[in-house]
Amino acid sequence: MQGERLLSTQNQSDGARSVHVHLSARSFALRTLIAITLLMTFRTFQLFPYMEYVEEFWFVLCFFALAAMYPVWKIATGLRFLTFELFMIGLILVDVMLPAWTASREFGQPLVYGMLAQRGAVLIVVPILLVSAMRSRRVSVRDVESALVACAWGTCLLFVAMMLFLNPADFTSYGVGFARYANGRAVFTVSLLNGAFLLFGILYYTLKGLRGRRVKYYIAAMIFFVVVFSETNGRGAIISLTITILYFLYRWRSFKQFLMTIVKFAGVGALSLVLLYIVSPTFLSTRIAGFADAFVVAFTGSEVQDTSATGKLFETMAALPYIQDHPLLGNGVISRQWGGGTTAVLGITFYAGDIGILGMLFTVGLIGLLIFSFQFRFAVRATRMLPASTHRPLSDAATAFVLFCALDSLMTGIFVSDPWITLTFIAILVGLSYMETTSHQESAESVLLIHPINRSTSAQATG
Repeated sequence: MQGERLLSTQNQSDGARSVHVHLSARSFALRTLIAITLLMTFRTFQLFPYMEYVEEFWFVLCFFALAAMYPVWKIATGLRFLTFELFMIGLILVDVMLPAWTASREFGQPLVYGMLAQRGAVLIVVPILLVSAMRSRRVSVRDVESALVACAWGTCLLFVAMMLFLNPADFTSYGVGFARYANGRAVFTVSLLNGAFLLFGILYYTLKGLRGRRVKYYIAAMIFFVVVFSETNGRGAIISLTITILYFLYRWRSFKQFLMTIVKFAGVGALSLVLLYIVSPTFLSTRIAGFADAFVVAFTGSEVQDTSATGKLFETMAALPYIQDHPLLGNGVISRQWGGGTTAVLGITFYAGDIGILGMLFTVGLIGLLIFSFQFRFAVRATRMLPASTHRPLSDAATAFVLFCALDSLMTGIFVSDPWITLTFIAILVGLSYMETTSHQESAESVLLIHPINRSTSAQATG
């Protein structure tokens, strides 16, 4: 009899272990799929060698998901749409049709060229599917957080390996978005377009450090910071990151603690600059000169030695007349495949993202800018719906990343040029707010079901 009980207990243990292994394997597969989806959607490797073919294939997959998979999913779940989902669907149409039509009106570019130039808009299907998956609880908070952290560390290790073992001078032919010459030497380019997960890593671990007051999180954040800014000036990104972190510090600390923490951070920063000056004075002076040149261009409009800052000045001068002519709807996107691209049409190599908000006004005008800006309304609403007692590293980091993108867009226009990046993090916030709200409602309903029983039992006891 005792042997049978032991055998039964062992069988139950083996069964539980097999279920755990099955769930772990399923979670690993799901998180891997999410990570790959995010890496492709953020176009992290768009300028890597031979990735253009993979990226075009991904566009086709996203179009299939938008045209076939998503409608079937919604029909199966009863055609219930969030307002945020409807907004993103509408934004896809605006992102494709508005720039295509205005470029046709202003420059005579055929509509098909403008529409194909904006084919990246189909990537918005990913945040649409993500918020639907979180809402239906097919994807958990832990799944999304683990995938994002894996993307951050994976891209960090990749860029470190590239810097250590590859010569960037061998890859400058792939374009300035991948490798370029800066201050007389070749470097790999790290920006918000290919380094979004690195910037997420900075915010994720910095905020975890502020919440938990643990030094190891600050060290992790510093690793990401060094990888991002060791090879690029990133003047606007540094300013936006600083403002974002100070905002959360102000919210989470008393005013006295806020000032003390700033003093501590300033002390660490000053010590780091002294050490950097000792190790590489040329590197530090170059970075300081880059900041100075950017301010000279911004406030005086004069040419400087920094080719990046001077290039933005020329792009601004080229864009302003067109903005004045069509301030409401903009002038659209000129395809590189039509008429020699912007070099032939505008007389200058023009990237709207280089001049931030001005570039977005050139592209979609004031009305288009307001439509794209409305996405931040959903972010604000979602963060307000999150219970004050709920502190998740993912919700903190997602909120911070959206704020960072809003600030950085003044200089890069990222929420218009690559809206799928900001929309993904807004989708995470919307999904989190829905999950947290429904969980609290279910808990309240459980309490209401229990309390009448307790009251009746109490009344019987009193009687």
